Amino acid sequence: PPPPAVDPAAASSADSPLHARIEPQHYGRFEDCRLSDHRPVTAAFAVRTLQVDRERRARVALDVCAAYERNEAREIARTALVLLLARHTLCFDTAADLLDRCAGDLRHMLRDELIAILDTVRAAKALVLDRDLAGALSSIVDFALLKDHGVDKIFLLDDTPAADALPSGVIFFALPHVRKMKLVAAHIRRLSSPSSSSAVARDFSLQLVPRRTLLCERVLEEEGVLGSVSLGEFRMHFVPVDRDVLSLELPSTFAELYVDADFSAIGYVARALMRLQTVYGLFPRILGKGDYAAVLADALQRMRLEVHAASAPLAPHAALLATSSCFDALVVVDRAVDLVTPLLTPLTYEGLVSEVFGIAAGHVSLPAAPHAQPSSDAPARKRMPLNSHDAVFAALRDMNFAAVGAALSKLSRQLQSSYDARHGAKTVQQIRSFVGTLPALQAEHQALKAHVMMAETIAARTQSDDFAALLDIEQTLVAGADLSKDQTAYLDRMLSLADPAARHAADTHHMPAAQPPYSIHRVLRVMCLYALCRGPAAVKPKLYDAWHDEIIAAFGYHHVVTMHNLSRAGLLPSPHVAAPLPPAAPAPSAPSDPPADAGLLNTLTPSTRPRRAVHTNPHAFLRKSLNLLVTDVRESDPDDIAYVYSGYAPLSVRLVQCLARDPAVNSTPLASRYADMLLRPLARSLQAARPSAASAAQQQQQQQQQSVDSETSSQQHAAGGVVGGWAGWEDVLAELPGETVDLAQTPDAPAADHAAVADAVARRLGEKPPATLVLFLGGCTYTELSALRLLSQMHNHRYIAATTQIINGNSFLDPLIQHAPV
Repeated sequence: PPPPAVDPAAASSADSPLHARIEPQHYGRFEDCRLSDHRPVTAAFAVRTLQVDRERRARVALDVCAAYERNEAREIARTALVLLLARHTLCFDTAADLLDRCAGDLRHMLRDELIAILDTVRAAKALVLDRDLAGALSSIVDFALLKDHGVDKIFLLDDTPAADALPSGVIFFALPHVRKMKLVAAHIRRLSSPSSSSAVARDFSLQLVPRRTLLCERVLEEEGVLGSVSLGEFRMHFVPVDRDVLSLELPSTFAELYVDADFSAIGYVARALMRLQTVYGLFPRILGKGDYAAVLADALQRMRLEVHAASAPLAPHAALLATSSCFDALVVVDRAVDLVTPLLTPLTYEGLVSEVFGIAAGHVSLPAAPHAQPSSDAPARKRMPLNSHDAVFAALRDMNFAAVGAALSKLSRQLQSSYDARHGAKTVQQIRSFVGTLPALQAEHQALKAHVMMAETIAARTQSDDFAALLDIEQTLVAGADLSKDQTAYLDRMLSLADPAARHAADTHHMPAAQPPYSIHRVLRVMCLYALCRGPAAVKPKLYDAWHDEIIAAFGYHHVVTMHNLSRAGLLPSPHVAAPLPPAAPAPSAPSDPPADAGLLNTLTPSTRPRRAVHTNPHAFLRKSLNLLVTDVRESDPDDIAYVYSGYAPLSVRLVQCLARDPAVNSTPLASRYADMLLRPLARSLQAARPSAASAAQQQQQQQQQSVDSETSSQQHAAGGVVGGWAGWEDVLAELPGETVDLAQTPDAPAADHAAVADAVARRLGEKPPATLVLFLGGCTYTELSALRLLSQMHNHRYIAATTQIINGNSFLDPLIQHAPV
């Protein structure tokens, strides 16, 4: 029978039947072909296929996430409501104890949640950990506590443990990625196979960190193991890596945002910040720079309104969150704002340890016995924690490496004098006192020995000719000077001595070589730094094509994708692709206004290029305006954050100094920025010289105005925290990529009295001055952490760093590099 008539409108619909989208065009039969009883036939059909609408798919994804967030908001509302009611209904001592427990160590909160997950499997169990999560989980809980809760063994997801080595319970912890889900499915199939040597019936549990996604469930269903595993999620938000550092331990966030257009990290960060607000109160002010900083601020506003709407039926006259007395502001710095800092070679001790040895979640892997024979039974390597609990590391971590040698010598003499104190112990009480300090002295001795070994290895690296040549090229580029012939020849030498098999320290269990051959990470860091410091116009088509061909010839054809990723990320823009100027985003709505249903992601095109730049080379203008280059830097006794790179100040931390009105960035003020400050004394002089018969009331008003002006002037010169916001820095912000964020958060109006009471209780309990939370969206380097610690000392104000991951130049570029197929 003839096919039914095709309706074009129905054919384009995704719900239309299959025959409605297929239209026959021709059908014929060859009657003249009589070689057999069957006649050959021919047919032609016109098939209307569906095309992916990426914008619509992004909108649907946001709607699904919003629906999930509404359900989660109800849980947050109930928890926050209990806290609020406890503040007003309990006595002071009980409320103080409650607030101390809730505002205590975040590590204990994560530890309790992790133990609750482990207790769901009552039998003996083994943990199979994602390699990207192993370091973070080990910083939350130690193996002794895991063993108390039934954990016998721990394996990595990339390993293949024998079936006989696993107990009946197996718990997987993995990131919600497709590749990880396939590895989990392979383990489950192998361990559940009837041909397995072990006939034990196993209980499989998969905990997705930090959230459970529909995509992971779909992958497990396609792999055929969804019914064999119980799914859950471990909401591992901010992990306290150190006393002043919080990390989400989310790898490749920058590449996911700016290359893959995967916005999942924004949701993870927003939920982590909401959790902090439920414990510590609302951030009074949210400031930021960058497109995804604006998206994150918009997401926080939307989540706050959803939490308030969910709690309104329970307590319509209660304030969900009071203003925080611990934090004065949240400063969000998008990594795209400062792409130069991660590419530079760090010169602090902690930064060089990360470059040479690799630091993962606050731990470094060191040789257990450097001079041991290969047949020794000692373990090949040992993990050593690097945090402020190590007194030796706390004294060395933020030092410029030029001053580390003298510091180690001083610490060694102090330790020796402590040991020599035993000769002065004559009485039993003195001997007992020395014996009590002996374990601490032995621990300090072992730590000092390990740091001396690392310092010797780093010194051998820094004293090499290659390190000096690379450092000289970096200093030349950030200074805006032209490369010499010798430096250009050295770049060619790097490509000629390249090795495709060379990897960086974080990807190998062996010590990386201090000499050539060079890895692709080292070569690309110099190329990207050249493009960023010299401006897009400096990379001519001829130069880019030469670099492109040399990278492919030296490292393989699969790095065509690498060059494309670097161009999309704005690190090494291709001159052959004329990227359109990203449109400006609408101004963020006030906190009291309901955000648009579409969200900021549907009205903003994130980009690493400035939208309102006036100068052809923004980095050259920023270098002068923000005083990024400091010639007379003091490395041993630093007074400027530029010591972390021996003369170059990280731009991201300079922005924090702009908010604090630090004299380091106010040393060369622009006339427009300080016109009011300069003209105010002149106006007073003219007013005083003008004859007038002012009344006593007018004179009193003038005196009050003068006192207010003097107080404002003193606040402008006082550093620490957020003083004046972004006002006065419009010319600098225009040369930086992304939108500018400046929002004020206040408690809800109907419950102002309740919020004031809650704030008074919190201030009575708080012993430390307010701190500023600086969030690096896309990764933070160890040099930026050292710079923030120096600002804390100079400003007498606490700066707490929060980041998606602590990175260095190699780990920053690694997600953008296309690795060779196995």
